Amino acid sequence: MTSQSIRSLPYVSPAATDAEYAQARTQGWLATSERGFEVLTYDQGWEVMSSKEFDIGGGFGNVLDAVGLTEGPYREEWNKIIVCNEGDARDRLRKPFMHLLKPAQVAKLQTKVIELINGILDDIEDPTDVDFMAQIADRLPTQLYCELISAPLEMESEIYRITNSINPPLLTFNRERLQESEDAFWEGMAFLRDHIEARRGNLGDDFTSELIRCVDDGMIAEDEMMSVAMALLIASMDNTMHQLGLTFGTLLEDRTRWEQVLARPTAAVQAGEETIRLCPRFNVVARHASREIVVGDATIPADSWVMVATRSGGRDESRFDAPDAFQLGRPPSKALQFGGASFSCLGATLARLEISQMLRIVAERFPNIRLLGDWEKTVGPMVTECARLRVSLV
Repeated sequence: MTSQSIRSLPYVSPAATDAEYAQARTQGWLATSERGFEVLTYDQGWEVMSSKEFDIGGGFGNVLDAVGLTEGPYREEWNKIIVCNEGDARDRLRKPFMHLLKPAQVAKLQTKVIELINGILDDIEDPTDVDFMAQIADRLPTQLYCELISAPLEMESEIYRITNSINPPLLTFNRERLQESEDAFWEGMAFLRDHIEARRGNLGDDFTSELIRCVDDGMIAEDEMMSVAMALLIASMDNTMHQLGLTFGTLLEDRTRWEQVLARPTAAVQAGEETIRLCPRFNVVARHASREIVVGDATIPADSWVMVATRSGGRDESRFDAPDAFQLGRPPSKALQFGGASFSCLGATLARLEISQMLRIVAERFPNIRLLGDWEKTVGPMVTECARLRVSLV
């Protein structure tokens, strides 16, 4: 693809609708936007995300820049966290996450996840009018985090408040909440520092104890332990909460979708993947070309940003039959939003477990679940948030 043909690529908005993405795909797999290049198709998206030639150009640091967090102690702490690092530093910080969140380790959590979900559902006093986010989706990842680090479940509301204040203002570029984000970050640091110190003399089979062992075994340095602990606090709840809401909203807005789930009770994992394809939490996965890189018939110029548009790739006609339809039984495909290669989401297996078990248990206990009014989601340039989802369980 010549520079002339690059200039003739279609333009898409960072907030493009599904219809606008579909129109752009009729002209090819690549488009431009104010952010750089936009990859519109599934296969080319995976090619970009899996390529070792691309880097992340500072990663989440670019989000921090965009929201105005460019210097100071808060930015310095973020710079230590894995999402702002690449190369050797990122590889080193990945090791404890890969150890803590490996599939075999996550599989051991299934019984606990089932117990937590049933307990959350048992807590609902009025099943005829349920705020799905506040009473269900927000609670499962928070309670599971408490279990993972051996914090008392009584801390659920406090931990939710902290994590819900750190990441959301940054992901939605809400400068008005930047001080709230920073205050919550320091509060989370203080909590984790005290929690880790208290756990040192009483190690068990929990993430905090394993993290301490990672330091003792030389996997990471002592001063890196807090960065890993904070990354787990920040990343393990907010995204899963919203994906749970987006999953159930997507299923319940069209009753035939939920009926497919009820008809195939063993297909909860497939149902989760299909809703993530149709309505992912992350709308883009960013990659950076530090030098000229050839992808298919396109030559990406040096110092270019390439955004894999997950909402577009998930509805790619060349990959999915009837791409806008919810269909169980499709050939397996990986969810674009979890990324690939050394930049893949390390918590994807845990998030999938929470989503699939929630689908299975709600389908068993409350097959007549239905929406109360329309559900609302907010599509931003980076993430989609579930803003409103009220349901009747009976």
